Amino acid sequence: MITPTDCQRQGFWSSELDEKTAIGASVEYSQLQCSAEGLLCWVEQRPLDNARSVLCGSNEGGIKDITPPGYSVRSKVHEYGGMGWCFLDKDVVFVNESDQQLYRQTLGVNDSICKLTDIPNSRFIEPVWDASNNRLIVIEELHDSAEVVNRLVSICLASGQLLVLHSGYDFYSYPSINPVNGDIAFIAWSHPYQPWISTQLILLTEDIAEIVLGSDSRSGVAESLSQPLYTEEGSLYIISDRSGWWNIYQYVSADKLLRPHFPANKEQMSAPWQTGLRHYVDHKGVSYVQIAHKGGELFYRGELCDISDIANIRALSACGDSLYALASFGSKTDAVVKIGVDGVLSILAGGESPLEASDCSLPIPLEFGGVDSNSYGYLYPATNKNALRGVEATPLVVFLHGGPTAATYPILNLKIQYWTQRGFSVLDLNYRGSTNYGRDYRLSLNEAWGVLEVEDIDNAVRYLVENDYCRPDAVFIRGNSSGGYSALRALTQLDCFAGGASLYGVTDPLVLNECTHKFESHYLEWLIGDPVIDKARYDALSPVNNASQIESPVIFFQGEQDRVVLPDQTRAMVDVLRQRDIEVKAIYFEDEAHGFRKIENATEVLRSELAFYQACLSRSA
Repeated sequence: MITPTDCQRQGFWSSELDEKTAIGASVEYSQLQCSAEGLLCWVEQRPLDNARSVLCGSNEGGIKDITPPGYSVRSKVHEYGGMGWCFLDKDVVFVNESDQQLYRQTLGVNDSICKLTDIPNSRFIEPVWDASNNRLIVIEELHDSAEVVNRLVSICLASGQLLVLHSGYDFYSYPSINPVNGDIAFIAWSHPYQPWISTQLILLTEDIAEIVLGSDSRSGVAESLSQPLYTEEGSLYIISDRSGWWNIYQYVSADKLLRPHFPANKEQMSAPWQTGLRHYVDHKGVSYVQIAHKGGELFYRGELCDISDIANIRALSACGDSLYALASFGSKTDAVVKIGVDGVLSILAGGESPLEASDCSLPIPLEFGGVDSNSYGYLYPATNKNALRGVEATPLVVFLHGGPTAATYPILNLKIQYWTQRGFSVLDLNYRGSTNYGRDYRLSLNEAWGVLEVEDIDNAVRYLVENDYCRPDAVFIRGNSSGGYSALRALTQLDCFAGGASLYGVTDPLVLNECTHKFESHYLEWLIGDPVIDKARYDALSPVNNASQIESPVIFFQGEQDRVVLPDQTRAMVDVLRQRDIEVKAIYFEDEAHGFRKIENATEVLRSELAFYQACLSRSA
């Protein structure tokens, strides 16, 4: 038993929540679908199983693993992946992680697996079964030349023949088949835009493609369209942000216009970094989930209702009289849930309470800045039932999410609780550019990345210090990927940090612009500017070029196989800091890419980062 005298000093509290538990207890649920026969399936990414992604199924017989050892259900299209499987009558088709090929698996007493495709340079994502034509509709990404090519294809299940249905755009997503006439609706877009900026809805009828919604944003009219879905009756729904918020509309083909289904000044989807996400479903009239920063709300049977205790809800599917979804909570782990016709919630998998209530730090929503510079965040106070808080204010760790067009939610994150258990408070910041606050907020980083979010960080830290939420001499900042870039930018511009951490963070955006993968290869043009015309701006916003302005200790974590942020970028930044005798530490993982999937590496990150910050605190004591 930990005694109060063991952990008096904040930042050094003892906790039974160790690194392996903080990482390993966080099973990631995704890709939920329900078959017509009532079989509910989802994918679990398991940290304790070498980060393998396993398709699981649930019916009256209970829950069982469908994916056998040696296979992992994960697509790498766009590098970030998304929906990697579908039902095929009583079988399933899935993308295998190791070779990115499609496999067919029978479901039953004698499960068997056979390979459907054998195209070594191709990756696949979002398979959809076209039962009437005995084929799959799927997105293919070819890597057989210097230029990566994406296209919409069909694969005949009898012969294995692959046919190109549509090509010419840089990216494709969300194929949806009209069950009445076989039309195919899908989303397409091209550089230099991202899917949360400008996309088009295309209808494919008897091999004739027609753009029905959306336009090149250079024409002056831009909207982000996503998640087209045909109902059983052949009605087409889609999400658009034309109102300033991602809302669901019905497409009226006769007039080629959108009819609002449930207009609201709230986002009804999250940023489409991955493809195949599903935030609404056809269920006896369209029902859907709103993904808003205030939590999960369900529009069900014509009424908007809150689902008890859920802080975020996504991946909706339906069968019979029930809805199914993936849910996140404030004090429980993520879960697969069933929502009955009466609105009662049942947990099918996950939903554990790894911490006692007195040990769990609950988020406090805060807003920072003024009318034109507002940002949002969640403060998690230092919490440990066995610790006696001293009179001094707590150390603070500022968390910055990646993207930068992503978001953080007020949900249980054991990697945050790991810090609050040890006497750190945590600010999880949704700086400008984050999703869930409308299109204007989301697009505010246009040619302002590295500037606006630093202002938001400054405003947030000042607010917390002035209101005695934290010690002014014990503020740390950390971020992963683009969040790592923003953390390094903040360290070059602000003098309020006792230390910082970059997890595979961008150190030189000009170098990143030259070598990153296709999906983000033009993103920096939007975030910063043209790399030739605006080279001086790139140089001014590059952390490695401004390392002489960093006075705080910094720790770096980097995967050697990273194709998004190259390891040489991190080494260059580390070398500059060492030449200036700034305290710096760098840990490289030979077997990791962009993000740390292996349990031993992820635990090493937490352990080393904590020791690094504690050393900083000891020197300032």
